[in-house]
Amino acid sequence: MSILPGTRGLSALRSSNRRRLLDLLREHGEISRADLARLTDLSATTVSSLISELSDEGVVSEVGLDERRNGRTGRPGRLVQLVGGRRLVVGLDVGRDVVRAALCDLSGAVVSEQTRGIDMDDAESLTQVSAFVNELIDQAAGGRERISRLVVAVPGVVESGTGYVSSVWVPNWLHVAPGPVLAAATGLETFVENDADLCALGERSFGAALGLNDVLHVKASSGIGIGLVLAGRLYRGSHGGAGELGHVQVADFGDLCLCGNRGCLETLASLEAVLSALRVVRPGVRTAAHLADLVRDGDRAAIRVVTDAGAVIGKQVAALCNVLAPQAVVVGGELAGGGTHLADAVRDAVERYTKPRTAARIAVLPAELGTRAAVLGAVTTAVEAELTA
Repeated sequence: MSILPGTRGLSALRSSNRRRLLDLLREHGEISRADLARLTDLSATTVSSLISELSDEGVVSEVGLDERRNGRTGRPGRLVQLVGGRRLVVGLDVGRDVVRAALCDLSGAVVSEQTRGIDMDDAESLTQVSAFVNELIDQAAGGRERISRLVVAVPGVVESGTGYVSSVWVPNWLHVAPGPVLAAATGLETFVENDADLCALGERSFGAALGLNDVLHVKASSGIGIGLVLAGRLYRGSHGGAGELGHVQVADFGDLCLCGNRGCLETLASLEAVLSALRVVRPGVRTAAHLADLVRDGDRAAIRVVTDAGAVIGKQVAALCNVLAPQAVVVGGELAGGGTHLADAVRDAVERYTKPRTAARIAVLPAELGTRAAVLGAVTTAVEAELTA
């Protein structure tokens, strides 16, 4: 079948406009067509056409008249909202030893949420993850036919095109494309994304950066990654792998990094580096949970090592802020547990090292979703893929 010139462009534009409306519907809950047109700068005719299309698909429904008149005259418009309908999607967050899963409807509402301990050093870890997803699907009311998509967050670079995962934290998935394996095992269309990227989407859709279009999300854990949402869209880089802040060199003759270089940010400010520094005076500390407990209890040494890490991370974040000028920097990850000390230190660095005019317009915020950020970002991705297919 031949395609008329411009057809692809028009199709992409319509898909983009659908995404903009869906983002606003998720953000506002109930909203009128007139407000959708005003907030998107789309014509009333375009908004009406797209809402009618979404309504025919069972994605949105009318919920009554808009009584919030605000001085306007004329007949009140009708409010519309997202509806979950019967379709469901699965979001999955793969950690080093814990996998989190959420089953959600198309409005983003969580139907069920579970965790499973799976050791990623186990050669059968991918098989175990597949079994976990199948159990979740089989437990869903209405059965497997309701569920269409799976999005998986992994702690590593996901190469565009091949879908291969490069990650020191999931060694048995190195140079494996887990998407096709999971798709074959579960029967679901499967997408695999970097976990920091999905944390950014989770915080933008459900958390600290709700509704913002330009967001830089810092995930400070065993690795240090940046998720970038620019102009409302996730930025992955041309081949995947954008946002690997942990491998910016900060010390010319520093310690060896797992990537093979010396002096990377992760050698100074990752979870392992912070715990190692703290053990000099708190030899019993072993995990992120122990660190968070100490910080929460006001332990000065624990707060100091977290604050020091935040200062080092924040200086690199400030350089990005000078280049990208986001609306917000959201600070999360395991190092952020126990309080706002990490975010406060990053904020201080951004204010010090970013151009003053730019820094004054950037909000540096502690993440709100904690360990749920990546899995809710995965859900956001799955829902968007389903609604714009």
